[in-house]
Amino acid sequence: MKRIVIKMNRTGGILVSCPHFCSDKVVLGFLEKNRPWLEKTASELDANDQELGISACLEFKRTYFKGILYSLKQNADLKTPYLISNDTIYYQNDPKSAVEKLLRDNYSYIEGEFERVKTLFKDSITQSTYLTIRKMKSRWGSCNYKTGRITINRALVHLPAKLLHYVMFHEFTHLLYPNHGKLFRAFLKKHLPDFRESERELKKYSFLLNI
Repeated sequence: MKRIVIKMNRTGGILVSCPHFCSDKVVLGFLEKNRPWLEKTASELDANDQELGISACLEFKRTYFKGILYSLKQNADLKTPYLISNDTIYYQNDPKSAVEKLLRDNYSYIEGEFERVKTLFKDSITQSTYLTIRKMKSRWGSCNYKTGRITINRALVHLPAKLLHYVMFHEFTHLLYPNHGKLFRAFLKKHLPDFRESERELKKYSFLLNI
């Protein structure tokens, strides 16, 4: 490593990477020099946290389900792992386990969208297509062009139908255009004119990949 690098995570934590020969004084001086950027970034993160409830979701005090933000509250008398009532999801013992069960119980949300988008491509894609749903930490979806297998992150159960549709359509498009070149982008723009807005929205919700 030849230079000092500063990163700030979504909760405001600061990570500094530097060459082994850097002294504490040099690192602290670098941080002070970049104070304006750190303060601006921290302010933006705080605004995002307030808007999206990021900290509450990471602490399993709240969770998203199909685009709606719910509070998580314990009810030890429940006969089921969780219960959705108005703007609250009640859980029996452990909120993390309840959210896990919620995701698994609603794979049909993703499966239904797979079938809908598959129909849209029925005249242009001749190969067989397959769906896999699983947990992924760095991406919302992927496509194996050779086998026709589309893999979708189960975390999309958290998100609105519009974003699920975009990810599914994006991956099906890769069966026509394997890379992210001009033809791929042109096809997306033709059929999903606001696809860039969907991409920005997905980036805002990227913290859900870590849940």
